[in-house]
Amino acid sequence: MNILPFLHFFAFLVYCYLIAFVLWKDPKFSLNRVCAALLACFAVWSFRFIFIYNPNTAKDTAILFDNISSIGWASFASFFLWFSLIFTEKKKILKSKLFYLFIFILPLLFIYKQWTGFLTADYIKQPWGWADVWSDSIWVYLFYLYYLSFIPIGLYLILNFRRKTEESLKKKQARIIFTTGVIALILGSLTNVVLLELNIYTIPPLANVTTLIWAFGIVYAIVKYKLMVITPVAVADNIISTMADSLILLDRQGNIVSVNKATLDLSGYGKDELEGKSIEIFFAEKNFKNILLDKAIKKEAIRNYELNFKTKTGDVIPVLFSSSTMMDEAGGMAGIVCILRNITERKRMEEVLTQEYNLLQTLMDNIPDSIYFKDKKNRFVRVNKAKAKHSNITPEEMIGKTDFDFILEEKRAKEAFADDTRIVESGKPLIDKVEKITRLDGRSFWASTTKIPWYEEGKIIGTMGITRNVNERKQAEEAIRKSHQEFVSLFKSSPEALVYLDKKGNILDLNPRFTELFGYTLEEVKGRNINEGFIHPPGNIEEGEKLDEIVLSEGYFNYESIRKKKDGTLFPVSISGSNIVIDGKVKGLIGTYIDISERKKMEQELQRLAYYDILTNCCSRGYGLALLEQQIKTAKRKKTPILLLYLDVDDFKYINDTFGHQEGDKVLKEAVKLFKSTLREVDIICRLGGDEFLLIFPESSLNDVPLIRERLNKNLKKLNQKLAKSYKIDFSIGLSYYNPSNPLSIDELIRIADKNMYKDKKSKKKGR
Repeated sequence: MNILPFLHFFAFLVYCYLIAFVLWKDPKFSLNRVCAALLACFAVWSFRFIFIYNPNTAKDTAILFDNISSIGWASFASFFLWFSLIFTEKKKILKSKLFYLFIFILPLLFIYKQWTGFLTADYIKQPWGWADVWSDSIWVYLFYLYYLSFIPIGLYLILNFRRKTEESLKKKQARIIFTTGVIALILGSLTNVVLLELNIYTIPPLANVTTLIWAFGIVYAIVKYKLMVITPVAVADNIISTMADSLILLDRQGNIVSVNKATLDLSGYGKDELEGKSIEIFFAEKNFKNILLDKAIKKEAIRNYELNFKTKTGDVIPVLFSSSTMMDEAGGMAGIVCILRNITERKRMEEVLTQEYNLLQTLMDNIPDSIYFKDKKNRFVRVNKAKAKHSNITPEEMIGKTDFDFILEEKRAKEAFADDTRIVESGKPLIDKVEKITRLDGRSFWASTTKIPWYEEGKIIGTMGITRNVNERKQAEEAIRKSHQEFVSLFKSSPEALVYLDKKGNILDLNPRFTELFGYTLEEVKGRNINEGFIHPPGNIEEGEKLDEIVLSEGYFNYESIRKKKDGTLFPVSISGSNIVIDGKVKGLIGTYIDISERKKMEQELQRLAYYDILTNCCSRGYGLALLEQQIKTAKRKKTPILLLYLDVDDFKYINDTFGHQEGDKVLKEAVKLFKSTLREVDIICRLGGDEFLLIFPESSLNDVPLIRERLNKNLKKLNQKLAKSYKIDFSIGLSYYNPSNPLSIDELIRIADKNMYKDKKSKKKGR
């Protein structure tokens, strides 16, 4: 029994099924159409073998069906190349008309040559049917060249596309089509070309059957990886079903025809519950349906109209409503398309922005510094109460005016105007400019001004400024300059670090200075409780919680403590807190942190200056006498003596008058260096005033005087040799002695030592 006709009939049916399947997926998609045409070539090719492989078929009939089937086997190479170009998205080639002329003129030519006998010269009857005998014409070899070039080119395009595409699904599709195509090409060429050229007819040509492998590869790609199913209609349906906005289709009476999933999710209704219902099921506005229909009839669209959407449960949701008229072929109204956008989140953000605006205004109005905003023409557009108060007008009266309206000195007003202009043009801020300002009422004060560019949507639209009265700072600087010229200033005030908390102490926002001071960004700490411990040293968390309780109950606090930076550094801070009250309700807290490290250091320095003589760095009179009092108490308790030496620099007035006060100061410094090199660490050096010094020797008596004098004289001699001055440094010395058995007061001890010192001075003068 010859099964070949049945085999080819089966192949024919499979190809027909695949054609229907591909067109069923989407008959309008170009890739589907070309794929169906390629499969049709295979089907026509297979159809002829149903008759040719039947030994009972007449030769003329075999020739007729072979000529008909040439439409398929002469054309499939061109259709495959066309399919490959579409699949690999070669849009530029596909737009060329010459391309289509080129790929279709060749198969038409070969079909013609087949019908005229230039391709198949004869047919030989075999046990399994009729076998083709190719002619010796050049057209046979041209046909081989045609299909062996078009098909490899198409396969190369698919292979190259697989290498370059980044989409995994397309990679898999290309691999399957390429692999099955290569297999079909090799097997088909072997049975239909190679064996025939070698005059081997024991195996019948089966290329149209082996191409089933290729066809099944394409089908597998279709089913497995959804090739050729994404169509404009499918895309549109998918967009509508998955779009975030709610879509409602109405008929000409304003009744619901269809809704998308977003509408069902928003409303809580089922689709069956809405179909046929009036659009007013969603909106309570009076005459809404009539107004909508009236506008639709007039072909007037509604754009982003704010309405309240009513859900199945009665909840009201704010939405933006838009609508447009659907027209029929006659130009009349076919229905209405409505789109709703849920703006609940936008409303919430508007409330947040309003709250932040109120917070900013509250913060501005409760800061004693002047805060202001100016436009690009340097006109005030917003000021706080402090700024307006300094100008003796209301904030509203300042709007639209410039510094020329409020600063008495025209030169100073021009300078301020120039500063604002420079900031707007360059984008560079002005930081801590200290200057004296005189206003129209004649009042003058020192102010520190900081101005920065005011940005909106990435563009500079003006300046923002803050002016702080620094009279106290200037007075402090002046006092320090007068008393201690080596200090130009004590310290600079640090900008304040601000943190905005809710009522539970959770961080809502913080300013850049907070980040600069503590090292934490808003992203790192937002939502965290301020008392978690990330800015508190161990043991201070409870302190922070108590401070929050104080500000909530009393409205304000100011406190000095220690806080911790992100890197673990501890530093002293001045902390203040105040309630943020909006519409009469406490909405949160503002915490202010000021780094007082410099102030603490300055306090220590001032304390040092109070205890030590600024010129010689030995104990001051007050501190020295206080130390003497402590030593007397210790000596009284331990029953030990104290030796006092009262020293005066000889001829000090002469040195000052002759060589100048700077030389005199140098002598005093050298004298103290001499004392320090001679005395013990426990001994005390005190400058009583001018050129007079008091040396205190704890646990020393008169028996130690000769040794002390010897050491002083020895070091004094070395000093004078080293200095090599025209004058000699020398001292007149007076002694006094504290005896626990016969105690004397400090005043008595100093008086005795002073008296003995003058005796020593007089004896030196008599000896000259």
